[in-house]
Amino acid sequence: MSQYPPPPYGAPPPPPYGAPGPPSPPRRRRPSGWWFVVGGGLILAGIAIGVGLFVWTLKGFLDTEATVPADGRPHAVSVGTDGDRMLWGHDGVPNRADCLIRDRATARNVVPAPVGGSFSRSDSSGHWVGLLRFDPGSGRLEVTCTPSAGGEFQIGAAPDIGTFVGGIFATVLVPLVLGGIGLVVLIVTGVLFATGGPRRPQPAASYQPPGQEPR
Repeated sequence: MSQYPPPPYGAPPPPPYGAPGPPSPPRRRRPSGWWFVVGGGLILAGIAIGVGLFVWTLKGFLDTEATVPADGRPHAVSVGTDGDRMLWGHDGVPNRADCLIRDRATARNVVPAPVGGSFSRSDSSGHWVGLLRFDPGSGRLEVTCTPSAGGEFQIGAAPDIGTFVGGIFATVLVPLVLGGIGLVVLIVTGVLFATGGPRRPQPAASYQPPGQEPR
């Protein structure tokens, strides 16, 4: 049996280009840039709400509704009726709680009570301590304070421990929750934006053999 001789130049060379492989799976599209705005907005909203809650919590404790001179004469004042009021006097003044309070709507004297603790605050006029706690009744009061070294007394909302603690808790919790959600949104959006594909689909590149002019 005769056999064909091997080719004089060995095996034919491989083609000048490799066969096209399978197309790569499409990448997930990038999220909208508005998600960055949402995340940042949640963080800013948390900060703003926290500041507002803190101011609201302290406002009831530091707000002064009336100032009464200690001159022995009656002075008509108006205060809120949403809770007990407190009479504040300068710290260290003798006979500092010597005031008569009368409800002008009923012409009855208001019976004060002890403050039930130690309360103090400071403002531009000095250091003040809580002296008496009383029910404001109609809110239309007549206050007469005997002369004293302090010169004047202040009336404001009586501090409520439950409300104060709740306000501080909300001041910490609400910004923490909103800021945490905003931070998670920013992180997730950043990762998806960095690893995702363009939002607008790109035209698929067609294979063009070497040496052939594009159409």
